[in-house]
Amino acid sequence: MSSSTLLHLHELMAFDRYQAEAAILQRVTSAYLGDHTALVRVLGRYKLYIDTRDRGFGSHILLDGFWEIWLTLFCARNVKRGMTVVDVGANFGYYSVLLAELAGEEGRLFAVEPNPHAADMLGRSIEINGLSGRTRIERAALGRSAEGWAPLYVPHSEPKNALIVPEGFTADAGQGKIVRVPVTTLDRLGSASRRIDFIKIDAEGAEEAIFEGMQETITRHQPVIVVEFNAARYADPGGFIDRLTAVYGTLRRLDFSGKAVPVQRSDLLSIYADDDCLLVLSRDEPA
Repeated sequence: MSSSTLLHLHELMAFDRYQAEAAILQRVTSAYLGDHTALVRVLGRYKLYIDTRDRGFGSHILLDGFWEIWLTLFCARNVKRGMTVVDVGANFGYYSVLLAELAGEEGRLFAVEPNPHAADMLGRSIEINGLSGRTRIERAALGRSAEGWAPLYVPHSEPKNALIVPEGFTADAGQGKIVRVPVTTLDRLGSASRRIDFIKIDAEGAEEAIFEGMQETITRHQPVIVVEFNAARYADPGGFIDRLTAVYGTLRRLDFSGKAVPVQRSDLLSIYADDDCLLVLSRDEPA
């Protein structure tokens, strides 16, 4: 396998974590374009625009060409051609470009990103990879209400950690800024869709509100849902776990190999209480 060739999707799907990381590292390259912008080869095949001031996600992408390889592999194995996929918290578009290609020309991607600067970079990444025709970018935050605006706090050096904050929140100008963003629901976003098959949610603590605003979507489409969960972010984490479990009757946690394994409520509140866990909700056992 030559490092000069692009990595094919069927190869990525077949690799384990370590094979995937090695193959991607052989192919990572980047070019600085000026104005704090770089173009990076990610996942051995896609082009991704990033902000070089981003010391979290951006620095890892520049050096490694991948992010959260366990979730990357899970998506590659479970998103099929023709699916309609929703990427909530799309950031600069790393998962969006992968999900859009996996869904194929027959499929559809909704990429949801409230941070205006990140959404601009996301749009450029979608376009340069030739995926605009199957992608809709929604520049909004998702929540429990279909209308309104909310303050979004965006850290200067960690835009992936942008989060909705209470009205009146004061930001340290040296650390971040507040932007007002529109709010909608996932139910409203997907109301005209004939199907929604796969939803990824990473929203820095807004997951409960998003979940409340997607009940019709769950009932109508019964999609696979991957949602980030951190017990410290919720007033009643046990209650949220119960609501998630009630969707399909089971709950799984994505391990570092990219496999969805059963997880107990008590473990999420103790062993993994300080971790950002990726929980998988699905009717059937995922690949």
